[in-house]
Amino acid sequence: MGEKKYNFNVRSEMSKIDAFSAKVSEIVRRCMGNETGFRAGLIVIEACSNIVKHGQLTEEDLISVSLAIGENEVVITIEDTSREFNPLEVDDPNLENIELLQQGGMGIYLIKRFSRKAEYSYVDGRNILKITI
Repeated sequence: MGEKKYNFNVRSEMSKIDAFSAKVSEIVRRCMGNETGFRAGLIVIEACSNIVKHGQLTEEDLISVSLAIGENEVVITIEDTSREFNPLEVDDPNLENIELLQQGGMGIYLIKRFSRKAEYSYVDGRNILKITI
């Protein structure tokens, strides 16, 4: 089986992100199984939600997501035109402090924990997050 590639654009709206992450999860689940499908959906919803919440995009702006599904891995690449921000530089949350956890910060932590490898770059005004699971 060769690598399968998918490219998507999703509007920068929370309601669109929820449905889109479910679609990604289903595509990956069919190719790679339930656990990897779950991870893919979670990574997409967390990364894209952070872009919508903090990226200062309009609802008309698009977030680009590509999937490359190979024999043993899935590579998810998420691109947006919001201000430069490297989520991989965010410190892991203090898992002991429930009040801090309720304020946020778990999404990036989960992305790091559920991926084999995560890379970030900022090229030509675009944030590019590449995650391998």
